[in-house]
Amino acid sequence: MGGKSKKQTVGYRYRMGLHLVLCQGPVDAVQEIQVGDRTAWGDASRAVLPRGHGLGRLHIHAPMLFGGDEREGGVVGDLDVLDGAATQGRNDYLMSRLGASIPAFRGVLSIVARKVQVAANNPYLKPWAVRVRRFTAGWHGEVWGALDAEIRAWDETAHRWQTIGMNPAHILVQCLTDPHWGMGYPLSAIGNSFAGAVWTLASEQFGLNLIWTRQQPIESFIAQVLDHIGGILYVDPERGTFELRLLRDDYAIDDLPRLGPDEIVRMERFERAQWGELPNEITVVYTDWATGKEAAVSVQNLAAIQLQGGVINQRRDYPGVNYGPLAARLALRDLRALGSPLARMTLTIAPVSLERPPLPGDVFLLHWPRLGIERMVVRVTGIDTGALGAAEWRIEAVEDVFGMSNTVLSPPPPHVEEPPLEALPPALVLAVEVPYWELARNLSRADLAQVTDTDTYVGALAAAGGTGQLNWQLATGAASGDLAPVVGEDYAPLLTLDAALPVSEADALAVPVTAVSQPQRLAVGDYAYLVDAIGQILEAVAILAFDAVAGTVDLARGVLDTTPQAHAAGTRLVGVGEWLAAETTERAPGESVFVAAIPRTSTDQGDAVLAANGQPLLLAGRQARPYPPGRIRLNGQREPAVVAGDLTLTWAHRDRIQQTAYLVRQDEGDIGPEPGTTYTVRIRDRNGTLVRSETGITGDTWTWDVASAAADAGSAGDTVTIEIEAERDGLTSWQAQTRTTDRTGYGLRWGQHWGGV
Repeated sequence: MGGKSKKQTVGYRYRMGLHLVLCQGPVDAVQEIQVGDRTAWGDASRAVLPRGHGLGRLHIHAPMLFGGDEREGGVVGDLDVLDGAATQGRNDYLMSRLGASIPAFRGVLSIVARKVQVAANNPYLKPWAVRVRRFTAGWHGEVWGALDAEIRAWDETAHRWQTIGMNPAHILVQCLTDPHWGMGYPLSAIGNSFAGAVWTLASEQFGLNLIWTRQQPIESFIAQVLDHIGGILYVDPERGTFELRLLRDDYAIDDLPRLGPDEIVRMERFERAQWGELPNEITVVYTDWATGKEAAVSVQNLAAIQLQGGVINQRRDYPGVNYGPLAARLALRDLRALGSPLARMTLTIAPVSLERPPLPGDVFLLHWPRLGIERMVVRVTGIDTGALGAAEWRIEAVEDVFGMSNTVLSPPPPHVEEPPLEALPPALVLAVEVPYWELARNLSRADLAQVTDTDTYVGALAAAGGTGQLNWQLATGAASGDLAPVVGEDYAPLLTLDAALPVSEADALAVPVTAVSQPQRLAVGDYAYLVDAIGQILEAVAILAFDAVAGTVDLARGVLDTTPQAHAAGTRLVGVGEWLAAETTERAPGESVFVAAIPRTSTDQGDAVLAANGQPLLLAGRQARPYPPGRIRLNGQREPAVVAGDLTLTWAHRDRIQQTAYLVRQDEGDIGPEPGTTYTVRIRDRNGTLVRSETGITGDTWTWDVASAAADAGSAGDTVTIEIEAERDGLTSWQAQTRTTDRTGYGLRWGQHWGGV
């Protein structure tokens, strides 16, 4: 029997519409598209540049990519490349599937697959990968150094130039200047050193291919680039510009400055790694260009392996490198640096003794006869300039690997036994009941929550009594003859006021001061105590500015739980900063504690010196007490000489719980107050006699009218003192706000001073 043959289905082809968002756009080119780790379109030598209005159309024809219809099919179809330009419109294919209410997807590079055949017989989608390149596209405004952004190398196998990455200096510039995803600095902040670094990196064929995601801080990404290239990024202290210093053999020994005993104040640390700690094999893991997967290259120091009796390997990851010869050079670089017993040191210099103080990455010749070093090439790795106007700088440095062959050693001079340095009594020992500010900033949230109103803590500050004093030790006890050491601490800065300070100044600017001990430790942003002659705290002030050369300091008055007081010239100012030593055990209000400081040098320890002229510190529960109000005004004035008629007192709320982020100034507005806070106002006459007391005030104003004033003041005269303090749960503020003024215009003598004629 005859008949037509029936068609039989032997498999299916699968098509799919896709929208792949790849990265921030635009880019210079799309080079290759891989599906299932196989190239479906393009290669390293081909590229499609996105064309007008952010749209470029390309066609993939790879039907045999996975074995054709007999196996898993291939990839066939059209793709739109959307570069994310500002003029980019909505994609027609996406609108046909999703409707017109879709964005144009500007600002990102994406690919739209227009119902592309993605497989046959196998319905599972294979992973897609897209290789893109970007050197000059995507910059905000002018492209910095566009001609040198692309790094290329000659490929001997393919006989063509191969792009191996972007110049790392350009990567750093864009990280620093891009306003959208970078740090947003202007191009004027990029220093001249970057131009030289561009040329050096280009001549080294040092190109990087890195992906940055917002999961990694931009600072960490910059550090990763610097680790790849062996560079240091710093801010020039004179010009305020970013400078890039590459660690290279680019100096002449005879041109290097020399630092010796005349410039170096002291050598704090000098050490070398032992041979057994050094690697003799370095394995560099980099990214293979073709596969995008990890590859590795290893180099060895055969002499070191024999000396050390085995292989000591260290792995170094450079994911931004995808060029094998560059990875090999980095392995040799790291083997030379990490496998050499380089000396590392910390030294303190006096910058004024140098024509130009060193900067990070600078190289100098170290001359230090005490260690037998006649000449050693040393590179600066870090600098701590200390507080503004500091007379000494602290430098971290390492022996430079490129100059090891130029080191000249000599026998060290014979050791001379120096007499022990005497521990001198401190110039000031200040007993401090620790304020809530310190607890909130030094305790964890859990520990702070356990502190109650009946807990209080003892601390102290001490200022050095002379040069060469190392540090001191806090000692406390219930009796002056029964003191127990608690904790060690460094000395605090101490100065004296050269001019008197009145109460009325909320901020005192350019106050003349005389340095007594270690003024360089007085840091802007910290607070300090003004202290009387017997070692009692008068007032806490914030340090707004300190000019060590001019000998002036700017102060914000009455911060924390203190209020502005009148101070005579000669009043001492001691910085708190990080120099406060404190007990960790709780004490109770009402306790009396003797507080002392035990001075120490590197060779001696002195006798305990008691604070407060030998008197004990009576604990008042300072940390739990509410803050006094701020922004005190009498009839709208800070401290009027005369008040006529009714006296209206106003203030701003304060809250110790909320005031832990920064030091609040006197004239700031309301903060808080703590729940349950009320205020008490007291009026005293010229003799100090209390004539009026008003308690339980919950607002921020109180008026003493003419009739009340006449009745309260009696015949005590025309001068009155107003006191205002906060109260909460039976606790009053540690200090009260106090203002003094003359009254006129009450009783029968309107317009005359009370008691006048």
